[in-house]
Amino acid sequence: MNEDFPKNEVEFDRRFHTEQACLDYLFQLRWAEGFSCARCGHLHYWASSRGLFLCQQCRHQQSVTAGTIFHGTRKPLTLWFKALWWFSTRKSSVNATALQELLGLGSYQTAWCWLQKLRTCTVFPDRSKLSGTIEVDECFVGGMHSGKRGRGAAQKCKVVVAIERKGRKLGRLRMQVIEHCSAEELTSFAKANISSGSQITTDGWPGYSSLQKDGYMHRVVIQSKVEDKKSVLPGVHLVTSLLKRMILGTFHGRFDPQYLQRYLDEYVFRFNRRTSKSVGKRFWRIMQQAVASAPIPKYKLMIELG
Repeated sequence: MNEDFPKNEVEFDRRFHTEQACLDYLFQLRWAEGFSCARCGHLHYWASSRGLFLCQQCRHQQSVTAGTIFHGTRKPLTLWFKALWWFSTRKSSVNATALQELLGLGSYQTAWCWLQKLRTCTVFPDRSKLSGTIEVDECFVGGMHSGKRGRGAAQKCKVVVAIERKGRKLGRLRMQVIEHCSAEELTSFAKANISSGSQITTDGWPGYSSLQKDGYMHRVVIQSKVEDKKSVLPGVHLVTSLLKRMILGTFHGRFDPQYLQRYLDEYVFRFNRRTSKSVGKRFWRIMQQAVASAPIPKYKLMIELG
């Protein structure tokens, strides 16, 4: 499908102010090459007065929202589209309370469930691995607690961070919640997110010791042995600082650890598209993933919410 998205919010409001306009856009995203029956693959259909598409061969009925994150929604698509626009185009995240107020939703739970669904659309299955020169380190996210600091901290969530370096500039980012900062976890993260042959710079933590054996060029920089402490993994430290600032500003420093990976995925999505010339392209990319993602039943999210 050719890139097709509103360039700004004025254009967005003008284009998607009706339910039919939203349905037409979803049709083009879902069936960019033309309609295809989900059951038999037939290419021709009849359109019913109820907005369903009836396959001319097997008579299977389906809607444009079936099997997407919009599956079974009782809210207008115009509201969903507005939520997607705000979610994807803002420089920082939006919390459920703010989304509830922006959309005039009747319940906090609805806004919370929508955001959880949208966050699952920020990871694309076909995304390429990081490559070139990479910094990798861990950070520790959570409130202030007494006790041991750093990798042994029991009350904080551990996150491994990898960032590309393009000279003095930063490239793409990956983040993942881990349990123990173990060699197995760190090596698995590297293999899943970094192309073989890349140069990976880390500190002296022994959990990274097998990177050379696994096909990477491994450079170790120990902070205690260099004069300029700020020169050690500066890209990772900058990203970590920005992440913690986002969590503090958007979620007031409080979050449930079981949702942290979704927040990280959203942050990575925004960071990796920070230089996009059009905010509308971020909306388009999230919308593409929204129609390709399997529906998440609301009851499952409500169980998570408790």
